Amino acid sequence: MKVVHRAQRGWGVGVVVQIADEGRRLAVRFAGREGITVVSGRDPALTEVPADTPIEQAAAGPIEALAGGQAAPASAFALRTRVLRLEALRRADSLGALLSSRVHVLPHQVGAAGRILADRMPRFVLADEVGLGKTVEAGLVFAGLRQLGLAERVLVAVPEHLAFQWLAELFHKFNALFTLLTPERIESLGGIEAALARSPHAIVSFELLREVPELAEAAADLPLDLVVVDEAHHLADDALHAVIAPICRASFGVLLLTATPVRLDPREYFRLLSLVEPIPSTSLEDFVRRLEQHEAFAAVARELLSGGELAAAATRLRELAPDDAVFSRARPDLDRAALLAHLADRYGLSARLVRNRRVKVGAFTSRVLRRVDVPEGGKPKALVELCAGLARRGEKVLVFGGDLDALRALQGGIAEAGLEALLYDDAPSLEARDRLVARFRDPEGPRLLLSGESGGEGRNFQFAHHLVCADLPASPLVLEQRIGRLDRLGQAQPVEIHVPVEPGDEAFLADLYQHEIGIFDEPVGGLDAVLASLPDELAALRRKRTERARETFRKDLASRVAAARRAQHEGDPLLDLRSASLPELARLVRGAFERMGEEPPEGVDGAGEAALPAIELALVTLSRWLEEELEDLATDVGRRIGIDVDTDQNVRPFEVAFTLGAGMRIEALPGMELPEEPETFLGSFWRETAVARDELHWFATGHKLVEALVGIVRDGDAGRAAALKREWAPRRGGLYARFEPRLATAADVAPGARVASRQASRYLDLSPIAVLVDLEAGHRVVPGGAQRLEAEIEDVQDARVGPAPAALLAAAREAAEHEAAQILARRKEEAVAMLVAHADAEEDRLVEAAFQGGAPRERIEGALGVLRQHREVVAKAIERAKMDLDAAAVVVP
Repeated sequence: MKVVHRAQRGWGVGVVVQIADEGRRLAVRFAGREGITVVSGRDPALTEVPADTPIEQAAAGPIEALAGGQAAPASAFALRTRVLRLEALRRADSLGALLSSRVHVLPHQVGAAGRILADRMPRFVLADEVGLGKTVEAGLVFAGLRQLGLAERVLVAVPEHLAFQWLAELFHKFNALFTLLTPERIESLGGIEAALARSPHAIVSFELLREVPELAEAAADLPLDLVVVDEAHHLADDALHAVIAPICRASFGVLLLTATPVRLDPREYFRLLSLVEPIPSTSLEDFVRRLEQHEAFAAVARELLSGGELAAAATRLRELAPDDAVFSRARPDLDRAALLAHLADRYGLSARLVRNRRVKVGAFTSRVLRRVDVPEGGKPKALVELCAGLARRGEKVLVFGGDLDALRALQGGIAEAGLEALLYDDAPSLEARDRLVARFRDPEGPRLLLSGESGGEGRNFQFAHHLVCADLPASPLVLEQRIGRLDRLGQAQPVEIHVPVEPGDEAFLADLYQHEIGIFDEPVGGLDAVLASLPDELAALRRKRTERARETFRKDLASRVAAARRAQHEGDPLLDLRSASLPELARLVRGAFERMGEEPPEGVDGAGEAALPAIELALVTLSRWLEEELEDLATDVGRRIGIDVDTDQNVRPFEVAFTLGAGMRIEALPGMELPEEPETFLGSFWRETAVARDELHWFATGHKLVEALVGIVRDGDAGRAAALKREWAPRRGGLYARFEPRLATAADVAPGARVASRQASRYLDLSPIAVLVDLEAGHRVVPGGAQRLEAEIEDVQDARVGPAPAALLAAAREAAEHEAAQILARRKEEAVAMLVAHADAEEDRLVEAAFQGGAPRERIEGALGVLRQHREVVAKAIERAKMDLDAAAVVVP
């Protein structure tokens, strides 16, 4: 079906590509609008047009409006100008998405997401250490792809116990509504194929994919834009890998999230990287050889980073790679920073691997051990007293234990002490567990939450800082998971770990954890290869039962852990350089400040990690500017269209209430169904407020009301023609013309990520092009005039002028369009040059990695063919970009 929207003529003709909720919601691709727009099927402004209606944008006529004396008020013109300026800033480098999450994003998260978004194919393993915010990074990538129209079909695969958490966090932090596909939900939607078709953004559990292989097969047949797999180390299970691997291989983008180490478990990383690399290693043996080669280059990088001699490093590198011309350059052409960048780009383990480490990121609090040695049999009483004491002090306390019967007994003892303790594992369903966690999170809710191991993976409890170990697990990796629920980014206080210990085997294990392993001082993430076998080793040690055997074991374990710690602290310098790329972050910050017409903060371009504080401050500044501008524009538009907007009467500071009711002066809001009864959206545009108060709407990029208010101006006809008064205008007046670069309209039902024009939007600057020409003969360009008008846009006044001669306006428009076309041509050249540079660099990496991995020549040629085809079709899409006249104004002195 083809439709038009009478309230948004500028959208042009739209094609209905999907229906949901029995026709109550329609997904429509409008010719004059990027991506998919969800509209109400009951909207009276939506009208069907004949099926043979051409798919083209509705003609716009600001010049005709000026010629007919139908200029809009200066205030409407100013509002439209501000909206388009904000849109350009939000879209550039996906900045609006990168800074729109309901968390305090840190530079390493923005850097990781920005790097993935800049890649031709966003297929990566996100392997940040526990607590560094991999979920946030994945959400930022999704939000950025969504903003570019490249994430129309997304599937998130997670362990079942994390499904509701992902559902809530994507909605709460990124204003993204996903469907959780359970057996009941699939049945209610009409079966597997119908459920997937009607759920473009969906979450599914590992367990369901394993149990229902038909679901995995149907998902692999979809043109998915992005697949996210959380806790991807579970893919070590062959049955799970068998159902998820085909889905990943068929998808445009893939994010595999795992906290397991890089250097100490080659088999696992071989399997993960094989799902994201264009030409993976053909066998585990080949991958191990790649690791060995990589380590030789990493050792040189380590020396360079510690101040080693540049000439000696170059000599060693020439021996390792005699064909690499970069290593043959003599000083002063050889630069340390450039050499390290080349090493990271060309000789890293994989261009598809991102791993940020706590020791590099910082921003964590300390761990504090509170060990209490109790007599044999005294632990139950000690636990009750400990938990009750902390709760009476007002502390939130998380209690972990492996024995559910013991936890139930502890719950009973706490109840006898007059306090309520929640038991996570006794909740009858996943929904009930989520409600129970919400009660614990509530500042007024119960102070104590008891949990078995089911709460130890993926859940976030950094609002608490007291952890009580009701027992000590035999595996330190399980204990690390427990501690990691509190020791995360966002934790504001030292994490206090309370360990009541009885004599005997438990005291011996506590000593190992405290002294030989040091888990109560710092995380053991990255030591899996050393510690994974500890339970079996302890079982064998118990059979010997001699003090000498124990002492020997302790010394051997301490030695192994120390060696692994050294490797952990050294890390992989090439991976560190690629994962938190400060130069890329600095480029993003500089570009954003330039678009704002501001100077970037001092220190952004500093050397190494010295630039980090300046970059962090710059990101906060950019975020706050976007928040302020978005609030000003949204509240202004809301009032203009009849929404009751309250910013200071019945709301707290930094809150806004939008009430949609009978006073509205429009028929519809894009992407929203107007309520039959008044409905209030209470929220905040300020991140600090939104983070502190979960119950509020987060009015940021992606929120349906915010996008509707911005969209009604951006895509509507209001403010497209004006007559303005500025004392510096040309003597006989001038014509301000603003053109919007547009890429070729996609096919009617083409999926998001595979449309060449959307790929081109990642390279071509699509910000409006504004030109001011005088109205005298010749219509010369007024240098800087358009930019000056836009800088003063909030102060412009209406000019009292009559209709301008149509021929004069047409000639002036032609002159302005000629100048704008030259600007667009330069942008096209820059975009193609960037595309070619990216493709050439990727081609070099592909060839190098392929030969290192031992891939057959035909596979290498196939991957190179895909890359070259991508470069060709995207370059053609860039060249086909044209301009539409968005707005025009006569400017007189």
